[in-house]
Amino acid sequence: MILILATVVFIIMRIMPGDPVRVMLRPGAPQEYVDEIRHTLGLDKPLFINLRGSSAVVALPGLILRDGPSQDEPEIPLDSPLSEGDVLQLTDRSTNEEGEWLRLYTPDGVDGWAPIEGFSIRINPLDSQYFDYIFALARLDFGESITPVTGRPVITDLKAKFPKTLELSIAGMAIAIVVGVFAGAFSAHKRSSPADYAIRLYGIVIYAVPVFWLGLMLQLIFGIYLGWLPVQGMIGTGLLPEPVTGMIIVDSILRGQAASLISAIKHLTLPAITLGLYISGVFIRLTRANMLQVLRQDFITAARARGIKERVVVYQHALKNAFIPVLTMMGLQFAVLLAGAVLTETTFNWEGMGRFLVRRIGLRDYPSIQSTVVFFALLVTAVSLIVDIVYARLDPRIRY
Repeated sequence: MILILATVVFIIMRIMPGDPVRVMLRPGAPQEYVDEIRHTLGLDKPLFINLRGSSAVVALPGLILRDGPSQDEPEIPLDSPLSEGDVLQLTDRSTNEEGEWLRLYTPDGVDGWAPIEGFSIRINPLDSQYFDYIFALARLDFGESITPVTGRPVITDLKAKFPKTLELSIAGMAIAIVVGVFAGAFSAHKRSSPADYAIRLYGIVIYAVPVFWLGLMLQLIFGIYLGWLPVQGMIGTGLLPEPVTGMIIVDSILRGQAASLISAIKHLTLPAITLGLYISGVFIRLTRANMLQVLRQDFITAARARGIKERVVVYQHALKNAFIPVLTMMGLQFAVLLAGAVLTETTFNWEGMGRFLVRRIGLRDYPSIQSTVVFFALLVTAVSLIVDIVYARLDPRIRY
């Protein structure tokens, strides 16, 4: 599945309009400079299968390179003449009335054209952009950014952004569990009452509301009108603690910086509430449905007959048995949050994985986009595996 996802992302990025090299250069940059950068980044290779050839071996001495595919083009001076047996990188082929020409790169980085006569072509079908990308992923090499910082490893950016998303995801999931699970259990306990109808209506509406609109409303109410909480950012100016884990609240505690801790909690409150309330609608409906099934079972009737308090019957015995399907949904929703709460992070200017991906899409940074999506897929796979293991431990009926 990860291979399929990586392939789909690769194709989408190549068919989208925009050139990452043009994005990183100023308008009007010379075409020669653009071609040189494309060659350096490997973007001049065929997309999937390389049938044009990947290199050319000099078969005749005294060959020269020209500025274009024509004998009328000026010669390119070389530091050392081409010798028989020299291997040049083949980046393009062109056919005109003078015959077929090869575009070649010398080991010294000189780019030029030469007639195909006098060269022996080596063809490596796997020498393409796609297979370079797949083979790098197999080595867990996420590549290097094209822009805005050329040459920086993508994994460096992911290490910096992932703890921020993890911090937001944990806070949002905690709010969603508290609100969703207990509201769903209370709704099932008070079935067909006004409280039940109100909670069910809340669960439908909160999940239907766009999460960015919910975030904007919370910003307006608690940030602009009441002025209680900040509306963007992760911490106040000058309060960022020295990083240890990358999660600002944890780092503030480890560094013993109370002012940083208070500021971080205030900045985290609104985005966490936004995520938590939005997801709570899912847990309300799921918890209520499972609670209604459990409350009809014989052991609940027996517990009530023995005189056990209703609160204990509902919120201990019944909720515990109804919680197993909810646990699976918790894992899946948490994996989705870890994959980047894009709209929430953008609304609150939270420098996490989702905002990082949006920026890189705008810059057409192929390695960053492709590697980030694969990293998301690995996170979802890992969390799903952990949930299955925990599920098997909690419910002996599904053990193999």
